Amino acid sequence: MGIDGWLERIESGSIAPVISDTEAAWRDTWLKYKVDELDSASMAFVGGALADRLAWVFHSGYQAMMHRAFPFCPKGGWTSYLVAEDRSGAYPATVLEKTTEGNRLSGYKSWVAASDHVDHMVVRSFCEDHNEYVLVEREAQGVGLSSRESPGFLPELSQGFAAFDNVAVSEEQLFSQEDLSSNFLGEEPYHVLLALAAYMATQTATYGGPLTAEIVAPIHLARQLAEKKVKGDKFMKGVALLDKATTRAAFQFGQFIERENKELFLRWERDKRLVEMFTRGLEKRTK
Repeated sequence: MGIDGWLERIESGSIAPVISDTEAAWRDTWLKYKVDELDSASMAFVGGALADRLAWVFHSGYQAMMHRAFPFCPKGGWTSYLVAEDRSGAYPATVLEKTTEGNRLSGYKSWVAASDHVDHMVVRSFCEDHNEYVLVEREAQGVGLSSRESPGFLPELSQGFAAFDNVAVSEEQLFSQEDLSSNFLGEEPYHVLLALAAYMATQTATYGGPLTAEIVAPIHLARQLAEKKVKGDKFMKGVALLDKATTRAAFQFGQFIERENKELFLRWERDKRLVEMFTRGLEKRTK
């Protein structure tokens, strides 16, 4: 089913948010509705439509991005992209060492999405004079994960640290830049903004509000980018337009939900910087 088909299901009331007040509950929702079996655009849309808070909106778009940006990601379970390094210098960067006795991954990453429940990790690691991407399972020997106690942003989503202690890596787990999506830099904003647009549309419909042209505009823009299979600079410019349309829709949505549901509005106010999380980067890339 395409994006328009999913929008019709929102309009008909056959998709509604599911109360998921913990990450474990959100995982149950994700599995119950088989969201991980969908194509990336549908995954972002349906996940966003089912989400009852912005933590799960972000996570839906993030998971969809993982499957689109890294085509080698496993279909089942949750995956995180580990790229951030410790800036203090206290924890060494992640390095992939290739020897005649095999490949070994060691070092640290400072941010892991859904660290309490992630199943697979794509780790950007330094190897000699270039970066390689390593697909690592959570349960692999030498992998350690811990979570922050109280994240300030999207606090329901566990966010943690990863340590790799001489983790054995097979050749089948190694990937290069050529294995990534041709629109790699734009995949995260595209999918997260699509999930956010679906969330706003579903919540509006749930509380009896009209799906105005402004509320559905980001959904239509996202559909056009997907259908036209735009690449390169044109894709980034399209995502920048999607970002602007989402900001306009978010202003209208905030006014509506403030009148309709105070609890939802307070959560929206707490985390609504998700709306403009990509704006500055998109503006720089599309000048």
